[in-house]
Amino acid sequence: MNHVLGAFIGKFVVEYFNDILIYNKNLNEHLDHLRDVLNILCSDKFYTNLKKCTFCMEKIVFLGYIVTTQGIEMAK
Repeated sequence: MNHVLGAFIGKFVVEYFNDILIYNKNLNEHLDHLRDVLNILCSDKFYTNLKKCTFCMEKIVFLGYIVTTQGIEMAK
């Protein structure tokens, strides 16, 4: 997965095993990046399980961190 998403990791993507987090400060940017990630996954024959996906969240807990549109902080 690091090879497939390598161009995006650290810019707007974090991945850990089967989890992919796409983070942005605004919705339009998020939709563009989401489209980019889904396109590259599809072109490399990777598939998503939509039942396990959440999209366009303003706040999410990921690997012990709370990620929001304002930034990242440790979960309590």
